[in-house]
Amino acid sequence: MARTRARVAGALVAVLILSPFLVRPLAAADLVPPGAILVCGFAGGIIGLFLLQELCREWRLIRCTMSEVTARTLTGERTVDLRHLTSVRLHIGFSYGRVHHMLVVRDREGVRLGLTSDRSRRALERALRRVPASDDAAPRVSPAARAFVDGAPRGRLTARTVISFLLLAVAVTLYVTAVLRLAG
Repeated sequence: MARTRARVAGALVAVLILSPFLVRPLAAADLVPPGAILVCGFAGGIIGLFLLQELCREWRLIRCTMSEVTARTLTGERTVDLRHLTSVRLHIGFSYGRVHHMLVVRDREGVRLGLTSDRSRRALERALRRVPASDDAAPRVSPAARAFVDGAPRGRLTARTVISFLLLAVAVTLYVTAVLRLAG
């Protein structure tokens, strides 16, 4: 049920982000005012980009054991099986001049959860230590996630943080440029 809600929410977020491109034909046919493209782009796009990274974020940790982490997200409760992880990635977000790190894990059932609490991160660290690197079922762990989990000095993550910020700035600039060209 939670996975279905997550898919529907993801589709709605995609529609929000793409809304200026969807409204363009309606504006060309004079069914909506041309300003609707700007409204959809700046309201829907900004809300969609914000929600995109928040859909799987752990808002409240419900249960954390050696084998499972259950947390409440925007789309409901999600439980990730730490014994059967398939991937671990580090998501870097920016808000009010601060950098936020979120470890996004996916298990073999396809459940995705962004771990933000110290307790869930420690459970993930223990789970990754239990899996031998030579094991065929070992999860794919990105280098940035490995550095974050292993407690590497913050200097090793600085390059990744700068690259993430630059990619975000370029993506937002390209999006705004595309919306302005559609409206103009």
